[in-house]
Amino acid sequence: MNQEIHVVTGATGRTGLALCAELHGRGHYVRALYNRGDQVIPFLKQYADEVISADITSPSSVGAALEGAGYVYHLAGVVSIASKMDANIQAVNIDGTKNVIDACLASGVKRLVYTGTVHTLPFSDTTSVLREIPRFDPEAVAGPYAISKAIASNMVLDAVKTRGLDAVIGMPSGIVGGFELKRSNFGQMVVDVAERRLPVSITGRYDFVDVRDVAKALADLADKGVSGESYILSGHILPVKELVAISARAAGVKPPALCLPLGFVKLFAGIAEAIALARGQTLTFTPYALKVLGDNCNFSHEKITALTGYTPRPLSEALKDQVEFYFEVYKKNLQKAKQ
Repeated sequence: MNQEIHVVTGATGRTGLALCAELHGRGHYVRALYNRGDQVIPFLKQYADEVISADITSPSSVGAALEGAGYVYHLAGVVSIASKMDANIQAVNIDGTKNVIDACLASGVKRLVYTGTVHTLPFSDTTSVLREIPRFDPEAVAGPYAISKAIASNMVLDAVKTRGLDAVIGMPSGIVGGFELKRSNFGQMVVDVAERRLPVSITGRYDFVDVRDVAKALADLADKGVSGESYILSGHILPVKELVAISARAAGVKPPALCLPLGFVKLFAGIAEAIALARGQTLTFTPYALKVLGDNCNFSHEKITALTGYTPRPLSEALKDQVEFYFEVYKKNLQKAKQ
């Protein structure tokens, strides 16, 4: 094989799928890694030259999957808005990242592009502009997901400094858009709006970014990023009420008429989380999620823009894509799986 191999971990997640499509569109040879239990492999195959099952928590499995790789994009992870750390977050987000780092060094990859998160950025107020920092402090952030990603991001930076790894970190904000075959937390909310299952909206806001912009940025960082540096991949700040309204328009339905204050919803968030966990449902409005919607989200993407010309698309396009993807791709694939 003359082409360099681009390996994507977590390829069946929304960003993983979008990245495979981006790399495939650039003419790269794509090796997509998936968890054995995933059910979206037929869809993934249209964007990958190889589709391989790999257990991110197993050093030997990761080592075999990365053999011969030129570039590795590590996206596999547990994205959680739960209130408590669990063994799965530790095993995948922290131990899994160590396995990927070790395998990259053993196989001699040219570059590791690690997907971190803006949730690892500390802040002291709700108005300051948040930019990249040289190192992450797990004790300065809240929530098990942010803590695990801060620890893992530091592991990547330490490997650059002490072990000779060439690596960069991309830090997306809240990702929305198409390619979602596995329900995310905000994705579930958009689906509930489209299916008219969301009776109320809430106040609060956050920075959201189109998945296509994130995928393009990660691919660009493989070529242009500076080793040992991190780059914020943010989009636009949008109130939740407006996100719900845009999603409703895209689905051709009316948005919820009632909008509840964030503080009021927080009173019942703990109970709602416990019920969702007991029923095995996708979490939406947990205490941690509601805290995020009231926190500072003034993320600056000036650094990646100066490097690559990164310009985030309007969120109306991303949410329209997400709703259309849900009705035109996700539901059809679900129906086929049941047949």
